[in-house]
Amino acid sequence: MKGLKELMTKTERIRAMINNQSTDRVGMSGWLHMPMVDRNIKDFIKATIDFSDNNNWDFVKLMSNGHYFADAYGAKIRWKNDPREWSGDFLEYPVKTPEDLASMSVLEPDENPVFQREIAIAKGVCDHYKGEVPVLSTIFTPLTWMQEMMASCNPAVAIQMMAEHPREVHKSLEALLETNKKLLDRMIEAGVDGIFLSTQWATKALITNEQIAEFCRPYDKELLRYIKDRTWFNIMHLHYCEELNFEEFLDYEGIQAFNWENCTKISDISRLTSIRKVRRLYPDKVIIGGIDQYNDFVNTGNNREAIKDVLRQRLQIALEECGDYRFIFAPGCALPLDVDRYVFTLMQEVVLEEGLVR
Repeated sequence: MKGLKELMTKTERIRAMINNQSTDRVGMSGWLHMPMVDRNIKDFIKATIDFSDNNNWDFVKLMSNGHYFADAYGAKIRWKNDPREWSGDFLEYPVKTPEDLASMSVLEPDENPVFQREIAIAKGVCDHYKGEVPVLSTIFTPLTWMQEMMASCNPAVAIQMMAEHPREVHKSLEALLETNKKLLDRMIEAGVDGIFLSTQWATKALITNEQIAEFCRPYDKELLRYIKDRTWFNIMHLHYCEELNFEEFLDYEGIQAFNWENCTKISDISRLTSIRKVRRLYPDKVIIGGIDQYNDFVNTGNNREAIKDVLRQRLQIALEECGDYRFIFAPGCALPLDVDRYVFTLMQEVVLEEGLVR
């Protein structure tokens, strides 16, 4: 199906969805970590383009190494040589104490080699697509970045800091917000169409509404205000899957789409958030999801037709819940690294069979 002639460009299709206009089909996209190349400008640009084109994705999420902010702030990381492992081993975090939080500096992207690398990657990918495929920069919310500075993917330390050292936490969040802004200035200059704004603080299991109001909302909303009218396709990604607090984002201006894990296998599926619920809450947003990235691409016999049937059912259920075609078929988080990438092309087959607008 490579080279398929379609009625709309990727940008036209997604703009139509955002503007609630007619489109030719639902969208599709996916992203995965590329740990063997994501810190090499030339190789990462090529790998990103090859992966996107081979799967006919409707937008490109720049899958920056998840540690890139901590790396920019001086973390000591032992990188792995395993293509199935994106995360490195932290030998030293840049923030260890409340005093470190309070003294965090605002980084200048033009003076930081990690940020210079990320900007060059964005420019290379954007220059290639020339506006025909939307390209999004991966940005974490300030509180999520703060967590990464102290204990990657582990919220416990950040939770303790919020409870015991709120003043220092706010100082850190102010610095991280300003660094995010400066980086986004350069990313927008490089040509990105929007951001994939990821938060690891949207589950009720980790944070209270009062803490969200104090430590998340002011900084998240200011970041979105800062890029208002400078980007046109911004995705809010809610990390984790259980007890997601979607109601907290009702007044987040500048978000055009939501992405989350709506169908992951857990013991109590009532703790998941359905596409139906999000469509009810957000009738004007594009919905991105429908796939269980952990389980949908594998089976005991590596039977492609069985995998395709699972994806077909996922798409049918998602469209029924969504109730319209303002939908992009995608995983709820990063695609798995331990399956052959060929399998992801089955998403394209299913969308072109089941996702055309009749």
